[in-house]
Amino acid sequence: MKTLSIMSDNIRYLRMQVPDLTQSKISDHLGVTRDAYAKYEMGKTTPPLDVLLGISRFFDVSTDLLLTTDLRKCKTQEAVPPQENLNT
Repeated sequence: MKTLSIMSDNIRYLRMQVPDLTQSKISDHLGVTRDAYAKYEMGKTTPPLDVLLGISRFFDVSTDLLLTTDLRKCKTQEAVPPQENLNT
């Protein structure tokens, strides 16, 4: 898998693990448009470094994991951070 594909699959997967977490909520937190964030999840564009770091912090997952590891194949407790971190 290519890095962009892994990242897009991971951020979509992480968002779907949190009830009621929408692309709009994440994009507002990151300071980007919902359309821009949707393109990151679809693998159509690569987020700028500052946005990638923001995504990493938002989901409490290292950039290394976001870019290199298919989190869907990890044990849930290893891949998905506690939900209290994501409700900001």
